[in-house]
Amino acid sequence: MTSVSTIEHRGSGPEPVTVDRRAGNSFDFVRFCAASAVLYSHHFDLAGLPEPTVPGYGTDFGELAVEVFFCLSGFLLTLSLERGRGFAFFAAARFMRIMPNLVFALVAASLTTFLWYGNGGHVIDHLAYVRDNLLMFVEGARFDIAGVFGDRVRSSLNDPIWTLPYEVWCYVVLALMFVAGARLARILILIAALAASIAWALSADAEFHIGPLEGFDFLRLASYFLAGAAVAVAWPWMKRNAVAIGAVALISVFVVRATLPDDTVLHALTLAAAVVGLGSSNAMAWFAKGGDASYGIYVFAWPVQQFCQMLIGGFWASMLVAFTITAALGYATWHGFEKRAIAVPQRWVRRQREGTRLEQVTGEMRR
Repeated sequence: MTSVSTIEHRGSGPEPVTVDRRAGNSFDFVRFCAASAVLYSHHFDLAGLPEPTVPGYGTDFGELAVEVFFCLSGFLLTLSLERGRGFAFFAAARFMRIMPNLVFALVAASLTTFLWYGNGGHVIDHLAYVRDNLLMFVEGARFDIAGVFGDRVRSSLNDPIWTLPYEVWCYVVLALMFVAGARLARILILIAALAASIAWALSADAEFHIGPLEGFDFLRLASYFLAGAAVAVAWPWMKRNAVAIGAVALISVFVVRATLPDDTVLHALTLAAAVVGLGSSNAMAWFAKGGDASYGIYVFAWPVQQFCQMLIGGFWASMLVAFTITAALGYATWHGFEKRAIAVPQRWVRRQREGTRLEQVTGEMRR
């Protein structure tokens, strides 16, 4: 769900490599497909039906889509940190990517359901829903409001937001690895990817928490995030044959799933290599011209689907209407304020650079 513009990798590999997220690759298309897969999978859940599993993969479409998001996020953010713009820029960029649309989605869902249900008796719950979910990165997510969707199969107002605290804490872990510099960070990423996957496999039957996060879910998602980061470390050597590597990795994903009973680092690494390798192709680069609606789709889909299933009788008809409305909201928020919010840290960096150049010129003139 991460968006990063013009990312450079200046590693110790054969040559500097540049990856422009907005052009020359299919990452926007990958994200759109992943967000759509979440909507598809959850529509079954909201109707009280089992979520369909991905043939040969063993998990449902929504779970695979979230893994894809984390793989791509780890890859792109590692390249972003290697640019060395500083932690202030990194934090600001992540904040501006996540928070504006999250705030809008929370307020819109709370207000819409408040008016729809005439839920004046629970106005405090509506306010608390927004407040608590703005703090979910340290306290955990809140899903229900009293008096809302109580007659539905699932009373949750927006279930998918549970992954956002996990993603943010993955950002924190990754950023901490770069404190001592990019060279050491690359080593730490590889070690952490292996360690996280081992801990993930060993904790399959354990119930524990890491702060507000469920331990097993954090280790699972961190494994995919760090696998994407590991692919970024290897990117200078992969780039020339990235699509071919991605195709081989995609086949390997299903081979690993079929032959290895337990989750291992190979599960995460093969998926990450497939996502990044195939996503680096320019075959669907044209899709980026419309913008990146994936995050908007992700945070709006569930409440829209709740209303569509409630108001439209047919399962597939309600899914089609929900998809159309949600995609429209995703593109509307992207063009309305998301892309502008993302550009704020970029403008900040440009102003800093211009100020530095001005000081240098002034200093030279004085000398």
